Amino acid sequence: MEQNERFDRVYSETRDDLLRYLMLRTNAAPEAEDLFQEVYRLFYARLIRGALPILNPRRYLFSIAKKLLARYYRTAAKRKETEQPMPEDFDVVSDETPIDEQLLKQERTDEIWRLLKSEPELNQRAFVLYYGYDRSQKEIAEALGISEEAVRQRLYRTRERIRRMLEHKEQERRQA
Repeated sequence: MEQNERFDRVYSETRDDLLRYLMLRTNAAPEAEDLFQEVYRLFYARLIRGALPILNPRRYLFSIAKKLLARYYRTAAKRKETEQPMPEDFDVVSDETPIDEQLLKQERTDEIWRLLKSEPELNQRAFVLYYGYDRSQKEIAEALGISEEAVRQRLYRTRERIRRMLEHKEQERRQA
């Protein structure tokens, strides 16, 4: 029972910092959450085995996280090398939506992602977590280590900049 109590205590003391650390170092929230769970699984397994005592659990957890991140990026690089690119004409098409409307939506989405890449990294992460992964502003604030108000402001300003840039590009197309 002592191991479970120690695990619970360490988990409650470190979870927010560790999740924030992983969120800022991965490309997407699901990967960060998977790594987060794996870190604590390995920690718990070590506690149960009763091997050498862990004198500094926080340092131990972050060292596990660093090793898992290194493995994550190594395997991601290998996957990228072996992946076959999707054919240019491949797209998930709904039979109900007219094809020209689908193409316009896809072009608009591609343009938004291109514009998003010009935003600061924290804005990109907040935007992707909010719109791509349906995370609440509170969850995003916890993951990124900023206030909910800061998340709201970042999302608002990013949306406004993207909207203005899209309107500007649309005006340029009409004039051309």
